[in-house]
Amino acid sequence: MVFGVHDCDIRSGPDRYVNIEGEARKLDEYLQQYRNPAIITGERSWQAYTTYAGTPESRYPVFHYDGSATLRNARQLAKQIEGADAVVAIGAGKLSDTVKNVAELLHCSIVMVPTMAATCAAYSALSVNYDEEHRYMSAPMHASNSDILIVDPKLIATSPVEYFIGGIGDTLAKWYESAPIFARCGQLNAFDRLAWQSASIIRSIIIDESKEAVSSLQTGSINEHVNNVIDVIIGLGGTVGGFGGVQARASGAHAIHDALTLLPESSPVVHGAKVAYGIIVQLLVEDKTAEAAELLPFYESIGLPHSFAGMGMKPSSEKWRIVAEAAADPSTSFHRAVPDITPQRILNAMGQAEYDLS
Repeated sequence: MVFGVHDCDIRSGPDRYVNIEGEARKLDEYLQQYRNPAIITGERSWQAYTTYAGTPESRYPVFHYDGSATLRNARQLAKQIEGADAVVAIGAGKLSDTVKNVAELLHCSIVMVPTMAATCAAYSALSVNYDEEHRYMSAPMHASNSDILIVDPKLIATSPVEYFIGGIGDTLAKWYESAPIFARCGQLNAFDRLAWQSASIIRSIIIDESKEAVSSLQTGSINEHVNNVIDVIIGLGGTVGGFGGVQARASGAHAIHDALTLLPESSPVVHGAKVAYGIIVQLLVEDKTAEAAELLPFYESIGLPHSFAGMGMKPSSEKWRIVAEAAADPSTSFHRAVPDITPQRILNAMGQAEYDLS
């Protein structure tokens, strides 16, 4: 954690949030206020961006991250880019998290241009960091957020729909992870209430509009449902933890996601799909079987998994044990939702999700 930054700080988001079709093509205009901006991107992200928007003015140096979302790579990039007064993140979640680490090392501004709607990483002020084996390591909060977040639905629509679906799963967790925590709080302050209400709005929009949004993107078109769900994934998703603090940022579903990263075969499964599976496991641990079952038709309608088999992974007692023990570790966020969580309760829930839930 950065000195002077607290888990209870209110983090309202970027200074400017722009959602306009075609706006990513005007990046040069947004960068005029900086003396020495540098672009950080990934190989596929850069290809997607330049295919859509063209290449920005050549005076902006372009650096590529290695896809690892490690602190090592952030330090390497910061050393290469030393002297920049702004870093421009063109890419998805791991790229955004890396750029936030780089900006903190350089004490410079950030401009975010997401190429996917897969997480709220472009909006939030924290970075999710992994080790060299792609296993979850930490999620530190940064002292500053971005200056500008440019959301261009046409650019996002060029990305694979599976990441958009994953973003839906990741963002749906905002409600299921925070609701049991807020429900146990004796007294909620004004910002807690705002965060809880935001989580409720998120759930409503996702349940009501995701199917239409996914169908629209699958046909190559953008409608109001696409725009609403993009804003929910990238923007509103970040407001829950931003206003509600650490208690609203993650609990059981993300603890399951983090534990799944210990299994190499989970690597191809997108972040949000693993979180969506984690929602089901958390609900079953909470003995909310009916609520978990009620989600299945929605999951099936857009292609979210509720089991190991649904994630393309072969279930086994040994894999479940690894996940259950890691997710129930005293250091994990699962304890925020279920204070008395145990590995056995998670094992039971995973078995139920695999074979008994219908």
